Amino acid sequence: MSSVEHLYVHIPFCDGKCVYCGFYSVTADARTRSLYATSPARELQAIVESGIEDIYPRTLYVGGGTPSLLGCDGLTALFSSIRNTVPLDRLEEATVEVNPADSTPLLFQTLRGLGVTRISLGAQSFSDNTLRRIGRRHNAQQIRESIRHARAAGFPDVGIDLIAGLPSVTMQEWHATIEEALSLSLQHISVYALSVEPGSALAQSQERFSIPADDAMLDALSCAEEALSNAGFTRYEISNYALPGFECRHNLAVWHGEDYLGLGPAAASRIKQFRWTNARDTDAYLEQWKEGNAGKCPPDNREELSPQEDAIERVIFLLRLAEGIDWKRDINCNPLLQEIAPRWEKILTSLVPHGIVRRTPQGYTLTKRGREVCDAVLAELS
Repeated sequence: MSSVEHLYVHIPFCDGKCVYCGFYSVTADARTRSLYATSPARELQAIVESGIEDIYPRTLYVGGGTPSLLGCDGLTALFSSIRNTVPLDRLEEATVEVNPADSTPLLFQTLRGLGVTRISLGAQSFSDNTLRRIGRRHNAQQIRESIRHARAAGFPDVGIDLIAGLPSVTMQEWHATIEEALSLSLQHISVYALSVEPGSALAQSQERFSIPADDAMLDALSCAEEALSNAGFTRYEISNYALPGFECRHNLAVWHGEDYLGLGPAAASRIKQFRWTNARDTDAYLEQWKEGNAGKCPPDNREELSPQEDAIERVIFLLRLAEGIDWKRDINCNPLLQEIAPRWEKILTSLVPHGIVRRTPQGYTLTKRGREVCDAVLAELS
């Protein structure tokens, strides 16, 4: 039996909702958050006992929501309970997302002691006015202090998230945010293009916000790419930049089509030809996985793909990566793709003269222009 080597844990709690956020999160009191801390491990135990697959993680990613809202005791309980359920001796990378408003020296010291190797800070901007406008509960100084505290705790890999195209942000302000990020000796910087997510405050009240036009968004993304590239960062994925050797291994595994298991409400999983997403209901999740009441939690939206559908999905997302598709490695060695390979090659070849795709000795990659329309290219290949 093969092993699932990538584990994601969703922490669904936030102390408020940002205007752009479409992720699943809820507010909860300290007692509820404390009760939740060991629930993912009970879900994990049930999965192990069901014999679905052997779980032997090489990467662990704790995201949200706001994982840091669990506090030192909750995070200790979370990691200890997972460690008591599956072996973590092969763990190469453990990431925890941290909100600058919740970070303290003790929090980072605790995480380092638990074996966490990467910190991802939800910065979004270095403008206090912009942070207030989008509903963030931290300021720029707290971002700087969080990075300093993480460094003092001994973290070798600290990264931040930024959002391009936030409402009413001028190019001058955006450039200042990028320059400040580069001044902080970070190893990883994610730059996401603002999207209007269904259910977000941004989607419900667009007239209240000044959302940039497509050309302005592309200018902001181009500004970030130029500045980060000049500073030695590689754009190894559509939205992610890293110094050499500091790419997020967990996310790389997902983009390379490897299996992963997600724990917690709204967490997604993909194992062999099956993919599913847990129900977006924290109360039901807590009831199901409270101590002494463990059972099998039926996943929501469970889907079984055909072998060819599964192979296609796992390969086309390689175009999100700078390395692109290696035709010999990814296509020629997979009998499930032989039938579709000529059509793909025709499509990709046709995009070369338009400056969207570049042919390489190994296969195909997206150009800078191609990364701007990546979703359309993937849809064409699906």
